[in-house]
Order: sequence, then structure tokens, then C-alpha cells
Amino acid sequence: MVFKKIILLFSFVFITMVLSAAPNSENDSSSILLSNKTQSIYSEIFNNNCTSCHSGGVPRAPHLTTFQVMSADYILSTLNGVMSAQAEGLSDQEKIGISEYITGGKVSSSLPEPNFCKSNNDPIKLTEENSYQEWGYDKENSRYTKSNLTSENVKKLKLKWVFAYPSATRARSQPSISGNTIFVGGQNLYMYALDRETGCVRWRTKVDGEIRSAPAIYFSDQGNFIFVGDYEGNLYKIDPYSGEKIWVKSLRYHPRVILTGSVRVDNDIIYVPLSSREWADGADPEYQCCTFRGGIMALKVSDGSELWTSYSIPLPPKATGKLNNMGIEILAPSGVPVWNSPTFDLSRNLIYYGTGEAYSSPAADTSDSVIAINKENGNIEWIYQAESGDAWNMGCFVEADANCPEQDGPDWDFGASVVLAKIDNKNVLFAGRKSGHVYALDPDDKGKPLWIKRIGKGGFAGGVHWGMTTDNKSIFAAVADTNFINKFPGPATPGIYSLDGLSGKLNWKFTPIDRCAENTKPACDVGISAALTATNDLVIGGGFDGWLYILNKDTGELIWEYNTAIDFSSFTEIPSNGGSIESDGPVILDNNLFINSGYQYGGRLGGNVLLNFEISE
Repeated sequence: MVFKKIILLFSFVFITMVLSAAPNSENDSSSILLSNKTQSIYSEIFNNNCTSCHSGGVPRAPHLTTFQVMSADYILSTLNGVMSAQAEGLSDQEKIGISEYITGGKVSSSLPEPNFCKSNNDPIKLTEENSYQEWGYDKENSRYTKSNLTSENVKKLKLKWVFAYPSATRARSQPSISGNTIFVGGQNLYMYALDRETGCVRWRTKVDGEIRSAPAIYFSDQGNFIFVGDYEGNLYKIDPYSGEKIWVKSLRYHPRVILTGSVRVDNDIIYVPLSSREWADGADPEYQCCTFRGGIMALKVSDGSELWTSYSIPLPPKATGKLNNMGIEILAPSGVPVWNSPTFDLSRNLIYYGTGEAYSSPAADTSDSVIAINKENGNIEWIYQAESGDAWNMGCFVEADANCPEQDGPDWDFGASVVLAKIDNKNVLFAGRKSGHVYALDPDDKGKPLWIKRIGKGGFAGGVHWGMTTDNKSIFAAVADTNFINKFPGPATPGIYSLDGLSGKLNWKFTPIDRCAENTKPACDVGISAALTATNDLVIGGGFDGWLYILNKDTGELIWEYNTAIDFSSFTEIPSNGGSIESDGPVILDNNLFINSGYQYGGRLGGNVLLNFEISE
């Protein structure tokens, strides 16, 4: 019964994924039916060959609930690589079919090649000035930038080009830009350098896992480099001019380590936030939950050697003396991953980061916290814990709930990067949480709250999820408030909020128009979870429904909007469409606005495009 319940959960999520990416036109119904028939064939092959291990039979095997965050290319490479012995009886077509069935994507070998630049294209030229080098625009993660885009010319924005990530169903690697080149990663196991003017591919480099973060461009006396992490816990140092991998460092001190938060580089040291997918393993009643602990790792730029690791839980998990209902010993404290890019406070020699929930009970006293560590050695200087006792994993979603912690959530992480601002000569730390709270903390008083403001009811995708922005007067935060399995009752208040930086008083709120009733897209949602960006007199953000909004940051007035959840195949040779905007935020530089669209995960709208808008003269 337990196994059937887990399969049922996976099937529900997978079917929702497929439907969210399916065409809406009635003319496409025959292809959908054919697709469903094909899916049943590969469902049977998968159940006969794979479920015995991936439903909990082998503890180190990724649980089937995690497959939807993997690409078809990744699964296929695994079947032809480390799993080749287990897949020996499968034909090449069956391997492709299984890969596409369990991920909802397409393998890239069945698609046209991307548009490579011509041989006479200008060579890559990088400039440290007027560039966008990492997640938060600056060391303080303000996500505010100067550009030529203002309320006076924003209505002149026109779509210039579209880049389609081959075989992808999700686009969430925020692009970094320098000179004439854009650096961005894909779900399809490639890192790309794109020509900024045309969007053609200058080079691409194969990696071992999905790239979910913003690449860091680093300028130094030793040369210029790209640093980026992947879903398999690998950190890459890449030559930005050729795409050559200079070194690859596995950071898998735990078998479930993944790199989601964007790395930061300063003074020849790389700072890497550490998260994991062990939260999903909790769905397996025979898995010993849990052993991961998050943190920040510091490594040398030169060779990737480790300098120190500052764990969010100082001591390793140990036996609690309790057993789950399968008789397996429970370990704690565990979890407390770091999903966000760390924030530098150079004047205090500190690094700030936010943490997620614990994976087992009793929860660590560092879950759902803002933590300050010494930049030189990683020693914890202070901790502000917003809520104690938050322990959750995927076991809480299945009938047996063998590994569901006693505390059972609410899973209200600090997922967004902490923002360091200066408001009227007073330094303030802003932190947003999935509970719907925004916190203003005092860095001069060990993170003591200056004010706390709740602007959403909260949820698994927020509340406040992936990022805020500030102009050193106000703090701007997005709210999703998605109603998922009715766990968080009460009225939802999705939108974009402006709060006074000193007092937390509401300046204004923008409520997006609910257009979901106008179409047939399953799981359409007007919530805004992705990071925001501000420039000049504008604040910009996008929603789960694919709409991109540009507002006057002083009044909240909607000035410009664009529906990205449409077909863009007329722009590319590769099938391309937009979908939900999630995780990464808009990138603004000079006359251009760049945004990813598509996020097929948990029922969101799938897509595979990077869009470039430009002010037209």
C-alpha cells in the first residue's frame, strides 16, 4: 500500500507536468492521445525495470519523486553510463523513451542543433565595467542596477531575439553578462556562451548536471574565469573565451548534495552555498532519515581546493533513540540547506545567508534562520532564528509518512538572498521568508529585528520565495501565496509589495490580473515567486502564469506587461515556448532586458526560452 501511494503521488505530479506543457489547441488532441499511448508503453517498461530500486529498494538510488527535476539528457546519459549494466536489456529507443517519460522532456539528439555563431563573428570581449557578473548585481545582493530603461521609454521595449534551450522543460539559470557575451546554463547539461547582439551560440560546454544558478564572472590578475555549480554537486572553473573546463571539483561530501544557490567569488576565494535533494528521500519509508546538513564552502580559485566549510548545523546528525514505523532509526538534527546566494558585508568582514527547514525532528536551532559567518574562516558570529521547530520532508506527502518529522513543517525557508542596504545612513539586513514575512535585521546588534512585516499567508512556494530588491529607500518583495493541497488556509494575497525600509510600512501593493480563467493551462497561478529586479524608477518581476510586469517603483503603477507563456518557435529552429517565470529574475543592462521563461516542476508551466527585449528607437 505504501508503494502504491508513492507511485500515485509520482504519477499525479508527472501527469500535471505533462499537461502543463501540452498544447492548448483542439487541433493537437490527436498528438496528445498518441503521446499518452506512448507514455503507457514506457510506464510499463519503467515499472518492470526501475521501480524496485527507485521506490526505495536501494537507499542510494534517487527516489522517483526527484526525476521531475532532472532532464531527459541526464537520465539518458545515466542509462548509458553508470546504470548501463542495469539498462543492458533495453534498446536505445527504450532508453530514450524512459528518459522522456519520467522527466517530461525531450532528449537533445532528437532536436535540431542550436544556432551557432558564424566563423566571422566578433571574438569574445569581456569588460569588468558595466557588466552583470553574479546573482545579486553587487556584493550586497541589492538586485538594483543602473540602465537606460526608465518609465519614459519602457513602452518601447520590443522582443529582439529568443534563445531556446534544447530538450529543456525548465529555464532557471539567471544569465550573467560581460562585454559582448552572455553566459548561462541549461537544464540540458550544457553551459552556454551567447552573442549578446544576436543570441547565437559562441560555445557550449557539457556538464554533468542541470545548471540552476547564475554563473559568476571573475576578473583577476591571473585571468578571467567563469564559476558555476550543477545539480550533481560539481563546481566548474571555465575559460570564458573557449568554454574549456579548467577544473571540475565534486563537492559531494554527502551523496545528495546539489548546488542551487549562485556561487560568489571575492579575493580569489569561491563561496558556495550547499543544498540537497535529501528532502525527497524522506518519501522512502526504508530510507534512514536524515544525514545531510547545509552550509557554505570556501575554495581556492586557483585549484578548487577546500579552505573551510561552515555547516549550518555545527555537529553531524546522531541517533535520536526513535524509530520510524519501518523500524529504521531516525537521525537528527539534519537538513537546514542553503538555497540562496550569500551576501557580503565587507565592512564587518561577514557573510550572511538564509537557511531552510530541518529534515528530521527535533529540528536544528539554525533552521529558518539568517546566519552571519566570518568571511575569513567561516565561524558563526550570530544567528537569528525566525521560527523554531520547522522540520519537513517528502515523507509528509505519502500515506505511510514513515519519515515525516513529528513537527511536520511548515517548510518556511529563507529561500531568498539576504539583502544588505543602507537606509538613511543606517545599515539594514532584509530577509524574505516563505511564510510571507519580510524581516529588517540590525547587523550592528547580532541580527536583532528592527521590524517584521507579514505580506502573505505563506506556502511551499512562498510567501516570499526567491528574491527581493532595494533602492536603499524601500524594500520590494514578491508574494506567491500558492494554495497547494490546502495546507495553508486563508485568503491569498499574491503580488509585488513596496515597504518603507526604515519602518516596514506598506508603500503600495501591485495585484496581478488573474487571467488563468481565460485559458486551459492546468495549474495556472498568478503568484509571483521569482526574484525581482529594480532599475532607475522601475521594479520588474514575473509570475507563475508567465506574465512579466514592469512597475513604477514609487507608485506601483503598471507601465508595461508581456505574456511570455506563448509559442516562440517562429524565432528559433528548435521547438520553443515560454511558461512560468520562477526562481531567477530579470537581468537589465544598458538598453536590454533578459528573462528566462519556463518552469516545468510541481505543475508549473513548462518552457525553454531566454528572451531578450530591447528599447526600440
